[in-house]
Order: sequence, then structure tokens, then C-alpha cells
Amino acid sequence: MTTAIRRPASPRADRRNVRRATGVTLSAATLAGLLTATAATTVVSAPPAAAATTCSGTVSVYGVLPDGRLTFSAIQPSTGNLLRVRVGPDLGFEPKAMATLNFNTVLVTSTAGELWRVDVQTNNESLVLAGKERIADSGWTHDKLTYDGFGHLYGTTADGTLLQYLVSQDKPQGSQHIAQRKEIGRGFVLKTLAAAADDRLVATTADGKLFSYLIRSDGSWHRDDLKASGWAGFDSLVSPGGGLYYGKTAADGLYWYKDGNLADGSGADITYHANDPVTANGWTQKLLSAQPDTFKCTTSVDTVDRENVTEVKAAARDLMNRYDSGWANDAQWNCLNSLWTRESTWRWDADNPSSEAYGIPQANPGSKMAAYGDDWRTNPLTQIKWGLNYIDGRYGSPCGAWKHSQDTGWY
Repeated sequence: MTTAIRRPASPRADRRNVRRATGVTLSAATLAGLLTATAATTVVSAPPAAAATTCSGTVSVYGVLPDGRLTFSAIQPSTGNLLRVRVGPDLGFEPKAMATLNFNTVLVTSTAGELWRVDVQTNNESLVLAGKERIADSGWTHDKLTYDGFGHLYGTTADGTLLQYLVSQDKPQGSQHIAQRKEIGRGFVLKTLAAAADDRLVATTADGKLFSYLIRSDGSWHRDDLKASGWAGFDSLVSPGGGLYYGKTAADGLYWYKDGNLADGSGADITYHANDPVTANGWTQKLLSAQPDTFKCTTSVDTVDRENVTEVKAAARDLMNRYDSGWANDAQWNCLNSLWTRESTWRWDADNPSSEAYGIPQANPGSKMAAYGDDWRTNPLTQIKWGLNYIDGRYGSPCGAWKHSQDTGWY
């Protein structure tokens, strides 16, 4: 149970600022789209849920043609319609793997093991380069490369080793800006690899499996098997975020898919658009890379059915992800879920008869939560917001609070 009052903490800038250093705002040259859909909700009691999922952004994809020329394509995410294609100059070297950092910066490795930074001046009416710089002369022998949009660059080697790098600048100039090389693991023998979200990867295998990987902050990882077959036909896979996947076939078609929930560990909610591809042929690029984190979906948590624990938990996870991007992963959510299940079973009116502890986080006394709203007695969202701030100020993370609770029986 809670034992001390905490004032609202200032944003935890250390990890957040470094991890988001390359999150560049889309330029005017990048088109925008908007898609709104009502989330499926099971109503247990009145009032009905008012949660909705809002998605926005444009899919931006860079590629390399067989003759070495760079390409740029913009796709409308809600329809899969191709908005424009631009072809630029020859890169001047034999590319092997590529990852897009932001709208005007692409990293490309060469077959000689070099790492190049390609700077784009414009991709609107034409694709014009501002230049390119070789930022490493050797050592970059990765067969696949992808960037998650939150500071982490991932690559695999021919022997199946997955590596992670920290990117600290929008336009890195060398090892001082692409550092902290970390070996995540071996056995990653994959046909395709793409970053779908912050430290979340999707990949396919030669025999058609679709995997999702969560890479934790300590370098450990968890794999979910989304599909057991059916994905063997793709020789490239990219994702702009928001649960969208784009797969290029050997027959030069580009097909699109929407994963309803990236974090649920299931592929059952993936929507297929097999009869409505971006294009059924003509997509001849030998390398593809989507600009990350440009298509986003958020769920409104302004109103929830407080008696529906499933809905309250969904809102809590969304609030947790917004509170600190470093908590936006399965590990931290599992800790928070375990903690508040033990404390209150997620009931907004949980009242401890032996103390003044109250609500979902069991604030003691419950009146502490008034700092976040006069409705603290009845509104689970007010209680959750207070609880997240308390956890941050006292333990640093949900897993820190859960460990303390396991060790002592309280937090």
C-alpha cells in the first residue's frame, strides 16, 4: 500500500530525450492522411464506453532499384492507395541494407561493409539528394537493417546475430552518434525484418512464419508467433508504425496489412487486403525502408465504463505508455497489472477496512489523489494518473514498484 505523498514529477528527460533524438517532425513535403474508427468494446453496464481509436499519418517508403537509384513512395494508409513515386539519382555504391531515420536521412550499408548516410533535400515534386557521406569504412556487414524511430537501430548478420545500436543524432556522423553496440541474441535467421514500434520488431522466415519481437531495456527479448504460415512470399517487409505492415512479393507486388493490437501477442486481429494491394506489380525495388513512427494510432481514454475492468486496464495501459515511452512495453505493463491486481483487483471503489487506502492504486489516504482531480473517489482515470506519478517518483517504474511489493508486501 502507498505510504507517502508525491507531487507530480517532472518528465523523466534522460532516456526520453536521447531515445527520441531522431524523431523529426514531418516536413511540408510529406502528405498527411487521417483515419478514424470506433474501437470494439464490450459494454457490461451503463454508461456505455466512449473509447475510440484515431489513426493519422502518411506512409513514406524509401527504396533502391536494381540499377542503384534511390526511390521515394508515399502511400495513403487508410486505403492503401499510392499517392506518388519519385526516382532519384544513383547512390554510387552497391547497397546491401537500408534503414530510414527520418524524412531526409537514410542509412545504407554497402556490400563492402561501409555505412553511408544519404541526405535527402526534397522528395516532393522530385527526389533530390543534398549529398551522401560515408560514416564508416568497414564493419557494417549486416544483411538487414531497420530503425524503430525511438533511438534504436537494429541489424542482423548472415549468421543470425541480432544487434542493437543507440542513435543519438538526426544526422549521425560516425561511431560517436551510432554507439552502444549490443548483441541481443543469436538464432535470428530471418527472411525479412522491420521495426513496428519502440523496440518492437516484426519478421518473416523462409518457411512463411510471422514473428513479433519485443526487445527489453536490459537486452533480453520475447517472441510472439503471430502466424504459422502464409508469409513466405515476401522478400521485403516494412512498417511505418500504427500496426501497418507492407510486404513486397517476389513478383513485385506490394501488399498491406493492419495489426489491430501490436502488443497482444496474437496475429488473429491482422486485417488482410489481398484483393486491394498498393500495387500488384511494378514494385521492383530490391531494398525497402519505411520512415518509422509516421503512422500512429491512439485510443481516447476520456471516458470509460468504470465497472468494466477490461476497459479500465486498456485505458491504464494507454496512460502508462503516454506517461513515459520507456514504459511502453509488455514487461512494464505486466508489472503494473500484477501490482494493482494485488492491491485492488482494479476496482475504483476498493476500500481497505484496516486503513485509509482507497482506489485502484490504494493511495493511503485516498484523499492524496485529489491532486489529480476532485473526482478521485469515483473516476478510475484520476486514480490511475495519480498512481503512475507516485510509482515514478518513488520507484522509477512499474517493475520497480512490483519488485518492492513482492519483497515487502506493500509499495
